[in-house]
Parts: sequence; C-alpha cells; structure tokens
Amino acid sequence: MKIKLNFKFIIAFMALTFVLGEAHEIVHTTVGRIICGCWGLRDFNNWGICESCNNPFAIWATVAGPVFTFIIIWVGYLMIKKNESENKKILGFSLLFASLPFARILNAILGIGDEITVLNKLLNNHTLAWIIGLIGILLLTLFPLIKAYKIIENKNKIGWFLLFLLIPTILYILIILVVLNTLLSKEILSEYWILGSPKLVSIWTFSVLLLLLITWKNIYKIKAEK
Repeated sequence: MKIKLNFKFIIAFMALTFVLGEAHEIVHTTVGRIICGCWGLRDFNNWGICESCNNPFAIWATVAGPVFTFIIIWVGYLMIKKNESENKKILGFSLLFASLPFARILNAILGIGDEITVLNKLLNNHTLAWIIGLIGILLLTLFPLIKAYKIIENKNKIGWFLLFLLIPTILYILIILVVLNTLLSKEILSEYWILGSPKLVSIWTFSVLLLLLITWKNIYKIKAEK
C-alpha cells in the first residue's frame, strides 16, 4: 500500500481516532453502569464507578476498555492480513493506528493505564503487574504493528510507520489531555449531563462522531495513485 497524505484523510483519520478514544471511555463507564446500577463520573480520560458501588465485579469495568481497544486493533490487523481488497486494507490500517497502540505501550512503560491497574489489584505487586502488563501489551501489539509496517510501500518505510505510530498519540494527548481537560478544569460546560459525562465531553463526543460520519469516505483517500 503506497501512502499519500492529504488534508481530507487527516481530518477523517483523526475523527476516527477521537471516536475510538471516546468509545474506549464509554465502554468503561457503561460496563460500570451495568455492574453497579449507576453511572460513575468521568472527564476526557479519567473515569470511575459510582461512589455507592462496592460490587467486587466492578473491576471488569476497568478490563472492558482495553479489551475493546485490542479487539479493534486486531480487527484492523486481520483486515490487513487477509488477502482482501485494497480498501479493506486501508480501513484495517486506519483502525489499527487510530486505536493508538503506542498509547497502550507508553502507559505500560510508565507503569500506568488500565492493564497495569487491573493486574496490580489482582497481584498486589506493582512491579510484577508492570512486567506482566508490559509483556502482554507488547505481545498483543507486535504482530499487528509488524504487518502494518510490511504493507507500507513508500520509500522511508520506517518514517511513515513512525508517523502513524507516534503522531496520532501526540495529537490526542495535546487536544484531549491538555486542551479539553484544561477547559473542564476551568468549569467550562462542566455540569454533568448524560452517561455520567460533563456537557463538554458529550458535546465533543457527538461532534467527532458527526465529523467522522461526514468525512468517512475520505479514509480511503490515503492511497497514492500508482
């Protein structure tokens, strides 16, 4: 697959990235709602179960987010791996990198994130949880990332691969963690509304979903003409 970046693809791809990021958080809180019977509160990247919940199965709400994300990564991988049409390979490539596999790896390296949190609760040993979590995440992302690298036909394959691996995560951190969470901290549209989310989070979710629906066909504009 020979890649040619253009503005239309970048907008569609980042919309997909933000939608998958929001889906990850909503999976967390929805599973928490199912288990506990009430919504926990959240911001753009942190969430919790409701304060009244003492259900021991609530840990599955933490598990659910990364399970969802790794499913999307592997769906993308399988779409690339199978001898499918070029459009399906493009979609698989986009799904894989829009799921931010580097963010999962980075969190594990730093000893934070859902996977380490769950393992630490189960093992009561942060060092062991960090080792197991990091190895597990590397194993889960290794084959998809290798396959994604192999299908890039551009010169400077490493550069293109690193572009898709790193830049979406950097943009996500800047926009979500820095800009939007800062707005929330200044109490801008911070009133809680639906799904345990502040109004700003809900407006953002609907906006990026709408943007993705409008620009969806532009995902396929990444392909360079041969």
